[in-house]
Amino acid sequence: MKEEDVITLIKDMAPSFSKGVKLSIGDDGSVVEIKKGMELVTVLDSMTLGTHYLPQTTSDSIGHKIFAVNLSDMAAMGAKPKWAHLSLSLPNADHSWIEKFVKGASAIASKHDLVIIGGDTIQGPEMISLSIQGLVKEGKYITRTNAKIGDLVYVTGHLGSAGFGLHLLKLGKNEPSEFIQAFDYPEPRVDEGIFLSNYASSMIDVSDGFHTDLSKLTKASNVGFNVSIDQLPIRKEIFDHFNTDDAISMTLSGGDDYELCFTIPEKMKDGFEQKWNEKFNTRLSHIGIITESSSGYKYNGNDYMIENKNFEHF
Repeated sequence: MKEEDVITLIKDMAPSFSKGVKLSIGDDGSVVEIKKGMELVTVLDSMTLGTHYLPQTTSDSIGHKIFAVNLSDMAAMGAKPKWAHLSLSLPNADHSWIEKFVKGASAIASKHDLVIIGGDTIQGPEMISLSIQGLVKEGKYITRTNAKIGDLVYVTGHLGSAGFGLHLLKLGKNEPSEFIQAFDYPEPRVDEGIFLSNYASSMIDVSDGFHTDLSKLTKASNVGFNVSIDQLPIRKEIFDHFNTDDAISMTLSGGDDYELCFTIPEKMKDGFEQKWNEKFNTRLSHIGIITESSSGYKYNGNDYMIENKNFEHF
């Protein structure tokens, strides 16, 4: 396929226009309209073969995942995703591979009313980059820097499932399927993130491992944390497969969860949890508290030391 054919395929298969889009795919740039009282949020992520996915990973999964990881960053900012720019570097422009990639990308993009309005394609080492732009009401975006001493620490969904899925894939296994699904097809908490813009004092998405990401949040806020491992949302199958210490290590350092970790002022606890349960079926776990400086974990009431095995970009 030539570059023009790839662009045409993406344009034909993926959503590329929505309200507010003045100019989309096919020109030197894209143009969108931003309403008064809104602020623009931009995120960008890249994925490469061998670092972010395995050689046997299907291209529809890759297409889903590059959008999911960016949507998760958008969720952590409390913003509504609107527009995307996609860059594809491939050694060969295989029609079947690209078609399945666009199918996977389009499905999750359409689910979140996200349109692809530009990008680039080149021949080179396999790498996919995506930038998403979204909107948030003025002054309502959430950052990592505002956690306060006494705030409560929460996390959505389950932790460690994607890491366990990767572990199974490396062993050549495809069961239990829910863990393979967690790694290959993560579901970003976009609606939950928008909802949390009215409650959270700080927030981060769990991508590099829960311990690393919570540590990034507390470092940015100049505070510490105390987390109870007993309260972490861990699926039973992980404890069935590993000994206790390895199961905890998988949960804290597995990465690729794409859940939201956030803090809520203690005085908002009851009202927040009630509204959450009325609006979402997503699991919500209160796992700890923000402290003045030192950070640590407890398990069965005792201090618990962990090894740092989290993902590093370099």
